Amino acid sequence: MSIRCYIPTTLTAIRRGLGSVHAVAPDVHGRELGGDELEAREFDALCIAAALAATQSFDDAAASGQESASDPGPADGPGAASPRAVIAYDAPDSSAGEDLAEGFDVLTLPSVDMTSVASIHLDEVEIWEEAAAIAADRGHEAAEDHLGDSDLLWYDASELAELLRERG
Repeated sequence: MSIRCYIPTTLTAIRRGLGSVHAVAPDVHGRELGGDELEAREFDALCIAAALAATQSFDDAAASGQESASDPGPADGPGAASPRAVIAYDAPDSSAGEDLAEGFDVLTLPSVDMTSVASIHLDEVEIWEEAAAIAADRGHEAAEDHLGDSDLLWYDASELAELLRERG
């Protein structure tokens, strides 16, 4: 068995290779649910991971001294806000977890086996660019609110190399 979890990250981090990461998963009681209830709990975990990925991207950009992806410079250059990504991942049952919020755990994964990636979830390019512009004008919180109003696009794990080329 495995635990379906959601890794909040960015395209830049994926390009560099994921080492030790944290992931969001339904807690043990949530994982015992079946059918629509389990699907709803997993969707909520995906949404939590998406919010964490946005925060990570904008915090990384601010720490590097660049406020948004709309600033001059290469997309992967120092300080560039990298588009958020969420990886749906099947972690080993033995993965260590701690309470994150009611009904959800945060798992610590020492490494990511890319053969256990189920799917990748990304913002539409236009939505991400709007968020970057909002971050430059009104700050990261407003940009994160904007992203919270949008759905991520689903991609099969086999599409990762093509996505990285297209979004590179």
